[in-house]
Amino acid sequence: MTQVSKRDRQADLAALLIIAAGAALYIFAATRLHTISLYSKANPGPPGALDAADRARYASYAGVALVSLGCLVSVGAAALHQWRRRAARIASLV
Repeated sequence: MTQVSKRDRQADLAALLIIAAGAALYIFAATRLHTISLYSKANPGPPGALDAADRARYASYAGVALVSLGCLVSVGAAALHQWRRRAARIASLV
């Protein structure tokens, strides 16, 4: 059985940090969008509220993209570890 290398641990940590950053960005954008949604026709909010809503919407898309990227990094790291494990098992048979 192969040992989990330092590179594998670093890839796992990077994936975790990317996912955490994406989740934080998404939560921040969702909070901003909720605040903007409380405006009405009687209380239209400050000038530029529509631009702020667009920026918050794009930030939420970026947050989801970061979470997806973090998931891809973690799956890629797991696949690489599995590939190394299989190569070590084949090498031990030869």
